[in-house]
Amino acid sequence: MLSLSTVHRKLLRQWSPALVTAGGAWLLMLVIGDTPVARASGLALAVFGVTAGMRQMGFVASIAGGLTLALCPVFWSQTGGGQSQPATIVIAAGAAGCAMLLASFLLKRNDLGIGLGIILFLAIFWSQIGTAQSLRLTGLVTAWLLYLLVDMILLTNPRPGIKPAQSPKAWRSAGLLFLFAIGAINDPLITLLAPAILLALFLSYAKLPAVYWLALLAMTALGIVLLARAYLIPQPSPLDIWGWRDGTRWIELGQLVIAQFSPFGIILGVVGLARLSRWYPPLGTVTVIAYAAYIVFGLTYRGSHREVLLIPLFIIQVMWMTYAVNTLGQWVNKSLADDSGRWIHLVSALYFALPAYFLLNILAS
Repeated sequence: MLSLSTVHRKLLRQWSPALVTAGGAWLLMLVIGDTPVARASGLALAVFGVTAGMRQMGFVASIAGGLTLALCPVFWSQTGGGQSQPATIVIAAGAAGCAMLLASFLLKRNDLGIGLGIILFLAIFWSQIGTAQSLRLTGLVTAWLLYLLVDMILLTNPRPGIKPAQSPKAWRSAGLLFLFAIGAINDPLITLLAPAILLALFLSYAKLPAVYWLALLAMTALGIVLLARAYLIPQPSPLDIWGWRDGTRWIELGQLVIAQFSPFGIILGVVGLARLSRWYPPLGTVTVIAYAAYIVFGLTYRGSHREVLLIPLFIIQVMWMTYAVNTLGQWVNKSLADDSGRWIHLVSALYFALPAYFLLNILAS
C-alpha cells in the first residue's frame, strides 16, 4: 500500500476540505442547477478559494461554510443558463495568469512576471473586450483575494501561544497584486478592497520593494478613476452618494443579508466577528474594513445586479459564521475536557443544517 509522506499528509489535510467542497458544489451546479461546465467550473473555483481561506477555522466547519456560500440564494442565482463557451475575459485572465507564472519561473523575478501578466491581460482586454465587467471573473478574483488576505494575516499574526508567526512567501504578495490588477481592470468595484489590502500588507509586516508599493498604489489610482467612470460619471448615475442617509436602504440591505443566511446566520456572524476580533485582531479589523466598504456601496448603489455585486460582503459574512461555529465547538470540547477534539467536529457538523436547508429550498423551487 502506498504511504504518504508527512509533507503530503499535511498538504492533504490543508487542501482536501476545499477540494471536497468545490467538487460537491460543481456537481450540484451541473446536475441540479443545469449550469454549463465552464460557468460551473468558475463558480466552483470561487468556492474552492473561500473554503481554503476558512481551512484554519476547522476541517468540518470550512466544508459546511463553503457549501453555505455555494447554495445561498445570491450565489446560486448565477447557475443555470444554456450551453456557452468561456467568456473572453476569463480566457484573458487565465492566459495572463499562466504568463505570470511562466515568466516568474523562467526569469526568477516575481516583479517581472507580474508585470508581463498584467501587460498581456491589458493587451487582450483593450483590443478584444473593452468594457467587460464580467461578474464571474469578479467573483472568482474576489474569492482568491480574500483567501490570500486571510492566509497572509493568519500566517503572520497567529493566535498567541498556538504557533509562532511566519514570514509570508513572495507568491502571496505577488498574487495579491496580480489579482487586484486583473480585478480592477475587469470591474473597478474591486477597488473597494484596496484599503483592506493595504492594511493587510502593513499588518503582515511584509518586506516589499518600493516598486511593489508604487505598482499597488498605481493600480488603486487606476481603479478609482475607472470606478468613477463606471458608477459616478454616467447620467443618470447608478450611485446615490447620499443613499446611506435613507433609513429604508439600511432595512433593505439588512433584509438582503438575512434572506441569504437567515436570522440564525446573522447571529453567528456577529458572534464570529466578536471572537475573531478577540483572538485575531488584525484579521477582524481587515474583514470589518472590507465589509464596511461593501455596506456603503450597497446603501448607495441603485443599479442592476446589486445582489451579485455584493457577493464579497456575503463571503465575509460566511467567514464570520464559520469562525463562530468553530469557536463554539472548541468551547464545548474544552468544557467536556475531551483531548481527542471530537466535539469540535461534532458541533461543526451541525453547521451542515444551513446548506442542507438551502438545498431543500432549491429542490422545491
